[in-house]
Amino acid sequence: MPDYRRRAAREAMSVRLDVNGMMAEAIGQAGVAEEEVEPLAARGVEAAHALQAKRAAGELPFSDLPYQKDALAATKALAAEVRAECDTLVVLGIGGSALGIKTLTGALETTRRIVVADNIDPWTFGALLDGLDLNRTAFNVISKSGDTAETMAQFLIVRDLLLRQLGAVEYTKHVVITTDADAGALRQIVHDEGFRALDMPAGVGGRFSVLSAVGLFPAAVAGIRVDDLLAGAAWMDSRCQDAKLWQNPAHLLAALLHLADTHHQNIVVLMPYADRLRGLAAWWAQLWAESLGKAETIEGAPAHVGQTPLPAVGATDQHALLQLFVEGPVDKVVIMLRVEDHGREIPIPAAYADLDSLGYLGGRGLGQLLNYEQRSTELTLVQQQRPVITISLPQINPFTLGQLFYLFEVAAVFAGALYRINPLDQPGVQASKRLTFGQLGRSGFADERATVEAWVARKRAEYIL
Repeated sequence: MPDYRRRAAREAMSVRLDVNGMMAEAIGQAGVAEEEVEPLAARGVEAAHALQAKRAAGELPFSDLPYQKDALAATKALAAEVRAECDTLVVLGIGGSALGIKTLTGALETTRRIVVADNIDPWTFGALLDGLDLNRTAFNVISKSGDTAETMAQFLIVRDLLLRQLGAVEYTKHVVITTDADAGALRQIVHDEGFRALDMPAGVGGRFSVLSAVGLFPAAVAGIRVDDLLAGAAWMDSRCQDAKLWQNPAHLLAALLHLADTHHQNIVVLMPYADRLRGLAAWWAQLWAESLGKAETIEGAPAHVGQTPLPAVGATDQHALLQLFVEGPVDKVVIMLRVEDHGREIPIPAAYADLDSLGYLGGRGLGQLLNYEQRSTELTLVQQQRPVITISLPQINPFTLGQLFYLFEVAAVFAGALYRINPLDQPGVQASKRLTFGQLGRSGFADERATVEAWVARKRAEYIL
């Protein structure tokens, strides 16, 4: 395996950002002119220094995750225990506690079955439970607060099932809890019942948690090289230290997307040309939406900012969404992920050479065709004066995925600084949670229950068909 401590190996596996298709010289008025970038570059230096100061003060704890050696050692040790005990790990988590894990296990080879139960649909959750051999299954319950209704409901169902089938002594061996180190209902349950547990680092929100035990434990159980994942993140961190905008890939990405938003391009598409990166597009969508969709600036002024993220996949969505991207409203930026080496190639047999519509394919390969499709679609967007960015990966492996996670996380935080909003909170999500608590009868949420009942009562029958 590559030794990513060596600079040459890291350079060979570096993720590269190509913004040619964003610039006005390539796509005209829909693009960003260099004279627009220069004032933002000056602001960017100021923002970069402010973020460096915050990091030094411990206010950006996600940026320290690639370097947490003790936490990594504990995570790997527990993962080794669980690997020896089970064939299947079921992750009970939602949102940021699920999307990063789905990205990792969907993109990389695994040696254990990892199932992420990230919704409470009774049909799919019931079917999952029906198909498990509980003697060879472990459950990883992930909730920082310990009061995530969806995850805690799943936990209660699984706990009851394990108790009934395995007994009060054995069942605790099949549960690993990842939660706050000091507080919350799950931490209390860990103390009371003796479950094995891992800590979620303080100050790290779910959408920034993939490089913590939240993502690393299931990945390590799956047999993924988590050291390489963190090495990739650390490598990208080293590339994102320069305060100069044109020398910092994450800051440049954020700045150009911010400028695009001022051009009314408020939809950003992430379109990987690899099925294995479908999960990454979903993970990124949560990161971009939840980090930047804010009603107020940090000063408390009205803002209502945030671009809408849209996951897509090439070449599939060339036959579903590309028509809209090419000829619809000029309100989108398409970010393509290109994989130079797909890890395997399937040759296309030479046949029907006398048919012009088929003969040209012979002697090519599917990976080659997919990359030609990506380049052709990139150029089509440019020709139609539509903004496009290309991010290239030499391969899909833990090191390159670690770079992508960290690139997008830093870009989200830097974009937050440009918008002057807090990219680390999510106040808009809390209202829905409180209303759900009220409907369920949780103590202290009677007003929320009354609010829901009043809304249902005032619905007009003629508006319901």
